[in-house]
Amino acid sequence: MDDRERPGADDDEETGMDTTYVGIMTVVFLVVAALAVDIGYMYVSEEDLKSTAETSALAGAQAIKQRIQTQIQTDTTELNAAVSDLEQSSARSAAVESVWGKHTAVALIDTLNGNGNRLTADNDVTVGFWNMSTQTYTPGGTPVNAMQVRTRRTAESETIGMGAVGNFFAKISGGQNFNYTPDAIAAFPARASANIALCVDACDHGCTYPNVCSIPERKMTRDPRNGGSAANRYSYTSLRYQPTASTTFSDLICMEMPPQEVCGKQIFTIQSSSNDALRDIESMMYNPNADKTNKEYDKATGRLLGWWVIAPVIRCTSAQKENVSERQLVTGYALIRISRICVEGATGCSQNNTAFDAPASQCGNDNGLYIDRIACLDCGSPDMLRFPGLHPVLVK
Repeated sequence: MDDRERPGADDDEETGMDTTYVGIMTVVFLVVAALAVDIGYMYVSEEDLKSTAETSALAGAQAIKQRIQTQIQTDTTELNAAVSDLEQSSARSAAVESVWGKHTAVALIDTLNGNGNRLTADNDVTVGFWNMSTQTYTPGGTPVNAMQVRTRRTAESETIGMGAVGNFFAKISGGQNFNYTPDAIAAFPARASANIALCVDACDHGCTYPNVCSIPERKMTRDPRNGGSAANRYSYTSLRYQPTASTTFSDLICMEMPPQEVCGKQIFTIQSSSNDALRDIESMMYNPNADKTNKEYDKATGRLLGWWVIAPVIRCTSAQKENVSERQLVTGYALIRISRICVEGATGCSQNNTAFDAPASQCGNDNGLYIDRIACLDCGSPDMLRFPGLHPVLVK
């Protein structure tokens, strides 16, 4: 009997077609699902890879900066050795540990440290010199003031989805390649961070960076009529931000303005006999969470020894108007340690709900702003490229 005449033959044929159809659609579904996983994985991971590279570069640059700052605080004779070290082992460890701390369930991230200063298959970390004048980075350059970190997916994370097949479909669909290895560079260029501007007379030629002078505690004053030396004078400054009715000078101080490049540029200064702004600066100094990496503490007692800041240097005149914001040209930077700030009256930065006063044991009957370390550098000096900043920033 012909199969076509056999009862149920059409049903067998339809069943076979159904099975084939289901099989084909299952394969298509798996391909599409895998592709969706791969593309979704790439989208999340590329953002994660880039942000992790940036965070890790900042962590490494912070470690380098902290090492240099420690030498400034303890022994400046070893400063050159610190900025000439092309390995920077502790900074590399900080960067790699930061990467490892960024693993997620979606994409695992890795950075290899081969202790070299060239990006290779076995090395994703370099240290070198960031030239803020030319905006260029030289791996292995000195003085070391920057770190470069590259991130990559781990072998485990690259097996997600369909691997090479998913990669192929991602390419033809407009997605990016799985071999995405972004890098980031963080440096700490010299930038002003203080809300006080020193008179150029405060900078003794013997205290030119890298010579950081320890000086007898010096009380600074804002009043040009006090008959004292101009070496002790300072003005308030909001740097390049001009205070307004909606954003007052107090707000600018207490919101912790980002450091600014102001060398050779004009800044806003305010000559005032009022201590209101100084109370705000005092509150920021004794707030343990404000600019905490630049606060120096006694290791044995935990007492605050001082707050390191970079202050702009200006040519002071006695003609500055009271309580008027004026423009002044910055002629240099002064790296100073504020040893204490003591101000009577209401506590500053009350708008933050985290106001702090100086400990009574540090002030006694004293009143004012005091410094005990200083190193200056003119804006036109070639050594300005070597002047260390206090706040690492992303430069790439």
